Amino acid sequence: MVKEYFYKDERNDDFAATNGKIGKDVVDGDYKYSRNSIGWKILSFIVYRLFVTPLVWAYVKLWLGITVKNRKGIRSLKDGCFLYLNHTQDVCDAFIPSIAAFPKKTYIVTGPETVSIKGIRLLVAMLGAIPLPTTFSAAKHYEKKLSEAIKERAAVTVFPEAHIWPYCNFVRHFSEKSFSYPYKTNSPVIAGVAVYRQRRIFKNAHPRATVYLSDPIYPDKTLKEKEARLKLRDQTYDFMSRTAKEQQSYEYIRYTKIADIGDSTQTT
Repeated sequence: MVKEYFYKDERNDDFAATNGKIGKDVVDGDYKYSRNSIGWKILSFIVYRLFVTPLVWAYVKLWLGITVKNRKGIRSLKDGCFLYLNHTQDVCDAFIPSIAAFPKKTYIVTGPETVSIKGIRLLVAMLGAIPLPTTFSAAKHYEKKLSEAIKERAAVTVFPEAHIWPYCNFVRHFSEKSFSYPYKTNSPVIAGVAVYRQRRIFKNAHPRATVYLSDPIYPDKTLKEKEARLKLRDQTYDFMSRTAKEQQSYEYIRYTKIADIGDSTQTT
């Protein structure tokens, strides 16, 4: 039987295993988004490239069975870009970008809770987490870090759906707000979507996935920012949603809107 989740709000409901279990520290003007010391850069390179990247590759490729299609689009880019992906994994979504964008370094725009876990805050920062600011005093440092990442020719990953819906086989509607990043930095967007496929032998086990990437999508600088953001959002959503449908993403977990079934709120 297919596991079923019931939801009320497509944009705000969160089914992550960690939802409500991790506190959110304040990310204010004192948070160090940029660390430019030689020691930090060397240590970050060692941790990111020599230790974590091989482990991530083994976990993502061998254990989860994830493959990536159309890497040529992102590899053709000499400069940085923004990579937009659907948000359907708890841990793996932190790893998929580094595989999809390799050999580019990847950063991930995250919620404040990502840097709120004591003991691993520095490690998370070394691995490329860029937490959303919680105060106006942090906003300018946040935007500066995004610009620095693009200048590094990195891929900055954004999960526009915002919340994790495990193994969701359709793409949820999302806001255009995060598309201000590529517009302001005049950077291309790569849209990506994880499409699930049922295992051939152990059919009840968690499915494997293929990540499909789009060709570069460039912001239309002839438009005003709001209009350009909406256009980028629509182009990104169209690729993600259309690809998930055309590739017949496997329904491992069923998501049913409560309004469609009555007032039931039970999750099974």
